[in-house]
Amino acid sequence: MPSRSHEIPLRLIQNRPETVAVLLREALGYPVPSHTEAVLTSPALTNCDPKEWNADGAVLLRDGERHVLAVVVERQHRPSTEKRFSWPAYLVTLYGRLRCPAVLVVLCPDRPSAAWCAGPIEIGHPGFVLRPLVIGPEQTPVITDPDRARELPELTVLSAHAHGDHDGRVLKALVEALDSAGETNRPFYYDYVLAGLNEAARKELEGLMSVETYEWQSDFARKYVGLGEEQGRKQGRAEGREQGREEGIASSVLRILHKRGLTVTDDVRTRINSCGDLDTLNTWLDRALDITRTEDLFD
Repeated sequence: MPSRSHEIPLRLIQNRPETVAVLLREALGYPVPSHTEAVLTSPALTNCDPKEWNADGAVLLRDGERHVLAVVVERQHRPSTEKRFSWPAYLVTLYGRLRCPAVLVVLCPDRPSAAWCAGPIEIGHPGFVLRPLVIGPEQTPVITDPDRARELPELTVLSAHAHGDHDGRVLKALVEALDSAGETNRPFYYDYVLAGLNEAARKELEGLMSVETYEWQSDFARKYVGLGEEQGRKQGRAEGREQGREEGIASSVLRILHKRGLTVTDDVRTRINSCGDLDTLNTWLDRALDITRTEDLFD
């Protein structure tokens, strides 16, 4: 089952696809083409064998109706020989499907995984060498400007997770980002950053969240911090963990169905992703391993 540390960076991009364009430009120096919108596109990359390749995520940049750049997004924690074969397939299949330039971006939590992922992949065809575009902690943009944090809360969450241990400015920016993030995402984002910080940074962030040091205006503050510092933090973290478990299990159910070659319609995907009951999701997870038809998942 994918871990929360794997899923949350991908969820940040799902919540705001434009984050990919900012990461390409600022973390990697990639010349992002002019575009009017960034939208999610299907990460299911199927060839005619029929084998289904499923990337962690995919984003499409468009300029009006014209496709200008497709981005395969992967989250990788450790070396995996299998990725040397699947990553080129993801990229070429997306290129062929959307008929526009395509790049592979790999998000890594640490320097060793980033170094491995950045290694060239020799395809065999002369001149055809895939060099993944890798973003580790060192490449993640440092967001300290309050206005920018409010404009790009998901990127600010990535920034705080990568740099919060040694730069208190990004934690202050995170407070601004949480204040502008959607109500559903606020405790989820906060819990993700808090869990990745060292003890000193964790205490600093918790202090910033206190009503004594920050004049909160958002519903998030009134709901959690307004309860009192300790009680509010506990409730916010508990709800964030609960939501994270539900979303992680739903993602795992869909991934298993895809890996087993079962058809997943939009209605099925919506029903799974919208389920908020942990017992039901766990039941579906068990069934996904054995069923031969997707319809049997809900019987």
